[in-house]
Amino acid sequence: MADKYEMTGLKGVFEEAIKRDEPTIVFELNNGLGKFLFMMFFDSQDDTTKDKLFIFMRNTQRMVKLKLYGNHLKGQFSLYLEEYVKGWFKEELLIENGNVFNQFDFDNFFNGLNDSIPISIPLQAKIVKIRDLWDEVAPNLPREIVDEDEKTILIGDRALPEGQKPREKTLRKLYLYADGNADDITTLVNNLKRLNRTVAWTKNISNLDKVKKVTDLI
Repeated sequence: MADKYEMTGLKGVFEEAIKRDEPTIVFELNNGLGKFLFMMFFDSQDDTTKDKLFIFMRNTQRMVKLKLYGNHLKGQFSLYLEEYVKGWFKEELLIENGNVFNQFDFDNFFNGLNDSIPISIPLQAKIVKIRDLWDEVAPNLPREIVDEDEKTILIGDRALPEGQKPREKTLRKLYLYADGNADDITTLVNNLKRLNRTVAWTKNISNLDKVKKVTDLI
Protein backbone atom coordinates (compact mmCIF):
# COMPACT_ATOMS: atom_id res chain seq x y z
CA MET A 1 0.00 0.00 0.00
CA ALA A 2 1.25 3.44 -0.92
CA ASP A 3 1.80 6.01 1.82
CA LYS A 4 0.41 9.53 1.49
CA TYR A 5 2.67 12.57 1.79
CA GLU A 6 1.97 16.29 1.57
CA MET A 7 4.09 18.63 -0.53
CA THR A 8 2.64 21.86 0.81
CA GLY A 9 5.99 23.56 0.22
CA LEU A 10 5.11 23.75 -3.49
CA LYS A 11 2.39 26.33 -2.83
CA GLY A 12 4.66 29.38 -3.14
CA VAL A 13 6.43 28.46 -6.38
CA PHE A 14 3.19 27.17 -7.92
CA GLU A 15 1.29 30.38 -7.19
CA GLU A 16 4.23 32.40 -8.45
CA ALA A 17 4.37 30.45 -11.72
CA ILE A 18 0.65 30.96 -12.31
CA LYS A 19 0.79 34.66 -11.45
CA ARG A 20 3.79 35.28 -13.71
CA ASP A 21 2.37 33.05 -16.49
CA GLU A 22 5.49 30.89 -16.66
CA PRO A 23 4.24 27.31 -16.16
CA THR A 24 7.64 25.74 -15.63
CA ILE A 25 9.01 24.98 -12.18
CA VAL A 26 12.58 23.74 -11.76
CA PHE A 27 14.68 23.67 -8.60
CA GLU A 28 17.20 21.39 -6.94
CA LEU A 29 17.30 20.32 -3.30
CA ASN A 30 20.27 18.70 -1.61
CA ASN A 31 19.68 16.55 1.45
CA GLY A 32 22.65 14.76 2.94
CA LEU A 33 24.41 13.23 -0.05
CA GLY A 34 21.23 13.18 -2.11
CA LYS A 35 20.64 15.53 -5.05
CA PHE A 36 16.99 15.92 -6.02
CA LEU A 37 15.89 17.93 -9.06
CA PHE A 38 12.19 18.87 -8.87
CA MET A 39 10.34 19.74 -12.07
CA MET A 40 6.77 20.64 -12.98
CA PHE A 41 5.58 21.49 -16.49
CA PHE A 42 2.02 22.61 -17.14
CA ASP A 43 0.16 24.31 -19.94
CA SER A 44 -3.46 25.45 -20.18
CA GLN A 45 -3.51 24.09 -23.74
CA ASP A 46 -2.06 20.69 -22.88
CA ASP A 47 -3.30 18.29 -20.18
CA THR A 48 -0.62 15.61 -20.72
CA THR A 49 1.61 16.93 -17.94
CA LYS A 50 -1.13 18.28 -15.67
CA ASP A 51 -0.64 17.50 -11.95
CA LYS A 52 2.68 15.75 -12.63
CA LEU A 53 5.73 16.18 -10.43
CA PHE A 54 9.03 14.86 -11.76
CA ILE A 55 11.88 14.23 -9.33
CA PHE A 56 15.24 13.35 -10.85
CA MET A 57 17.76 11.73 -8.50
CA ARG A 58 21.17 12.72 -9.77
CA ASN A 59 23.37 10.18 -7.96
CA THR A 60 21.36 7.17 -9.09
CA GLN A 61 20.09 8.76 -12.34
CA ARG A 62 16.51 7.77 -11.60
CA MET A 63 13.43 9.75 -12.61
CA VAL A 64 10.28 9.49 -10.50
CA LYS A 65 6.99 10.71 -11.99
CA LEU A 66 4.35 11.39 -9.34
CA LYS A 67 0.75 12.52 -9.63
CA LEU A 68 -0.20 15.40 -7.36
CA TYR A 69 -3.70 15.40 -5.90
CA GLY A 70 -5.75 18.21 -4.40
CA ASN A 71 -6.58 21.81 -5.23
CA HIS A 72 -3.16 23.31 -5.91
CA LEU A 73 -4.46 26.87 -5.81
CA LYS A 74 -5.47 26.19 -2.22
CA GLY A 75 -2.06 24.77 -1.39
CA GLN A 76 -3.04 21.10 -1.60
CA PHE A 77 -0.29 18.91 -3.08
CA SER A 78 -0.77 15.30 -2.00
CA LEU A 79 1.13 12.35 -3.42
CA TYR A 80 1.44 8.63 -2.75
CA LEU A 81 4.73 6.73 -2.58
CA GLU A 82 5.11 2.99 -2.95
CA GLU A 83 7.71 1.26 -0.78
CA TYR A 84 10.03 0.65 -3.71
CA VAL A 85 10.01 4.37 -4.57
CA LYS A 86 10.84 5.22 -0.95
CA GLY A 87 13.74 2.79 -1.32
CA TRP A 88 14.95 4.76 -4.33
CA PHE A 89 15.05 7.92 -2.22
CA LYS A 90 17.15 6.12 0.39
CA GLU A 91 19.52 4.83 -2.29
CA GLU A 92 19.90 8.35 -3.66
CA LEU A 93 21.08 9.41 -0.21
CA LEU A 94 23.84 6.78 -0.62
CA ILE A 95 22.66 4.89 2.44
CA GLU A 96 23.89 1.33 2.17
CA ASN A 97 21.54 -1.54 2.89
CA GLY A 98 21.70 -2.62 6.50
CA ASN A 99 20.46 -1.38 9.84
CA VAL A 100 20.79 2.30 8.96
CA PHE A 101 18.91 1.78 5.68
CA ASN A 102 16.08 -0.17 7.33
CA GLN A 103 15.77 2.14 10.35
CA PHE A 104 15.91 5.34 8.33
CA ASP A 105 13.09 7.74 9.31
CA PHE A 106 11.59 8.44 5.92
CA ASP A 107 8.81 10.66 7.30
CA ASN A 108 11.33 13.06 8.83
CA PHE A 109 13.38 13.03 5.65
CA PHE A 110 10.44 13.80 3.39
CA ASN A 111 9.11 16.49 5.72
CA GLY A 112 12.56 18.08 5.67
CA LEU A 113 12.60 17.92 1.89
CA ASN A 114 9.19 19.59 1.76
CA ASP A 115 10.27 22.33 4.19
CA SER A 116 13.32 23.07 2.01
CA ILE A 117 11.30 23.99 -1.09
CA PRO A 118 11.92 27.66 -1.95
CA ILE A 119 9.07 30.16 -1.80
CA SER A 120 10.16 31.94 -4.98
CA ILE A 121 12.34 31.09 -7.99
CA PRO A 122 13.39 33.67 -10.61
CA LEU A 123 12.80 32.50 -14.17
CA GLN A 124 16.50 33.09 -14.81
CA ALA A 125 17.35 30.51 -12.14
CA LYS A 126 14.99 27.97 -13.71
CA ILE A 127 16.54 28.50 -17.12
CA VAL A 128 20.10 28.10 -15.83
CA LYS A 129 19.23 24.94 -13.89
CA ILE A 130 17.33 23.18 -16.65
CA ARG A 131 20.02 24.08 -19.20
CA ASP A 132 22.77 22.72 -16.97
CA LEU A 133 21.00 19.40 -16.39
CA TRP A 134 18.96 18.91 -19.55
CA ASP A 135 21.26 16.26 -21.04
CA GLU A 136 20.83 14.21 -17.86
CA VAL A 137 17.07 14.50 -17.50
CA ALA A 138 15.80 14.71 -21.10
CA PRO A 139 15.93 10.95 -21.84
CA ASN A 140 13.69 10.35 -18.82
CA LEU A 141 11.04 12.98 -19.52
CA PRO A 142 7.94 12.71 -21.75
CA ARG A 143 8.34 14.14 -25.23
CA GLU A 144 5.38 16.42 -24.50
CA ILE A 145 7.59 18.67 -22.36
CA VAL A 146 8.90 20.43 -25.48
CA ASP A 147 7.24 20.70 -28.88
CA GLU A 148 8.96 18.93 -31.80
CA ASP A 149 12.11 18.23 -29.81
CA GLU A 150 14.07 17.35 -32.96
CA LYS A 151 13.85 20.98 -34.11
CA THR A 152 16.41 22.94 -32.13
CA ILE A 153 17.49 25.75 -34.48
CA LEU A 154 15.66 29.04 -33.99
CA ILE A 155 14.15 30.55 -37.16
CA GLY A 156 12.46 33.61 -35.67
CA ASP A 157 9.22 34.87 -34.20
CA ARG A 158 5.78 34.51 -35.76
CA ALA A 159 2.42 36.20 -35.22
CA LEU A 160 -0.44 34.04 -33.97
CA PRO A 161 -4.04 34.13 -35.19
CA GLU A 162 -6.43 36.12 -33.04
CA GLY A 163 -7.62 34.11 -30.07
CA GLN A 164 -4.54 31.87 -29.93
CA LYS A 165 -1.75 32.08 -27.38
CA PRO A 166 1.86 30.86 -27.67
CA ARG A 167 2.21 27.26 -26.54
CA GLU A 168 4.30 26.86 -23.43
CA LYS A 169 6.05 23.76 -24.75
CA THR A 170 7.20 25.79 -27.77
CA LEU A 171 8.43 28.75 -25.72
CA ARG A 172 10.11 26.33 -23.32
CA LYS A 173 12.54 25.40 -26.09
CA LEU A 174 14.01 28.89 -25.75
CA TYR A 175 15.21 27.89 -22.29
CA LEU A 176 17.06 24.94 -23.76
CA TYR A 177 18.29 25.73 -27.24
CA ALA A 178 18.28 29.47 -27.92
CA ASP A 179 21.56 31.37 -28.18
CA GLY A 180 21.16 33.86 -25.36
CA ASN A 181 21.61 34.33 -21.65
CA ALA A 182 18.88 33.78 -19.08
CA ASP A 183 18.06 37.49 -18.73
CA ASP A 184 17.57 37.93 -22.48
CA ILE A 185 15.44 34.80 -22.74
CA THR A 186 13.27 35.99 -19.87
CA THR A 187 12.73 39.30 -21.65
CA LEU A 188 11.92 37.58 -24.95
CA VAL A 189 9.42 35.15 -23.40
CA ASN A 190 7.63 38.00 -21.66
CA ASN A 191 7.52 40.04 -24.87
CA LEU A 192 6.19 37.13 -26.94
CA LYS A 193 3.36 36.55 -24.50
CA ARG A 194 2.54 40.25 -24.30
CA LEU A 195 2.47 40.58 -28.11
CA ASN A 196 0.77 37.20 -28.66
CA ARG A 197 3.60 35.84 -30.80
CA THR A 198 5.45 32.54 -30.84
CA VAL A 199 8.77 31.23 -32.15
CA ALA A 200 9.49 28.91 -35.06
CA TRP A 201 12.17 26.21 -35.16
CA THR A 202 13.84 23.97 -37.73
CA LYS A 203 16.21 21.03 -37.75
CA ASN A 204 17.83 21.94 -41.07
CA ILE A 205 20.36 24.75 -40.77
CA SER A 206 20.95 24.77 -44.53
CA ASN A 207 17.58 26.46 -45.01
CA LEU A 208 18.68 29.54 -43.08
CA ASP A 209 20.71 32.52 -44.15
CA LYS A 210 21.55 33.22 -40.51
CA VAL A 211 20.86 31.40 -37.26
CA LYS A 212 18.76 33.69 -35.07
CA LYS A 213 19.85 34.70 -31.59
CA VAL A 214 17.58 35.74 -28.78
CA THR A 215 18.93 39.29 -28.98
CA ASP A 216 17.81 39.45 -32.64
CA LEU A 217 14.19 39.07 -31.52
CA ILE A 218 14.04 41.30 -28.47
